[in-house]
Amino acid sequence: MRKRLRKSDEAADVNVTPLLDIVFIMLIFFIVTATFVNEQGIDVSSPADTPPDSNSVPPPSMILSVLPNGLVQVDSGREVDPFSIKATVQEFLARNPDGVLLVSAAPAAETGVTVVVMDQARQAGATGRLSLTLQAEAAT
Repeated sequence: MRKRLRKSDEAADVNVTPLLDIVFIMLIFFIVTATFVNEQGIDVSSPADTPPDSNSVPPPSMILSVLPNGLVQVDSGREVDPFSIKATVQEFLARNPDGVLLVSAAPAAETGVTVVVMDQARQAGATGRLSLTLQAEAAT
């Protein structure tokens, strides 16, 4: 007589220890054999890379001070309308081709006047030689 096999009431246990061992071994293998790509960034040359010139003379500069009253003071002298800066800048650049323009805005000056002065200077041809600074407020 044959015996019938009865299913046991217990569920079959699966041993996952060998599976985890293989996964960890593969993980270690991929970490060790991985190659990392060094991407090239932007090359920056700091001022320390170039030796300073002892004989260098700073370029001539023109200071345009934007005043709180809406006018522009040219080189700490005469006051002019912001819309007439273009002719003044063109004259300065004609005399000094390597000249630099500094626009200095007072803290109480209107932003729109400063923008007009910067635009007039750019239209006059001072695109790469134009700098904007803010004047420090006077201590009270």
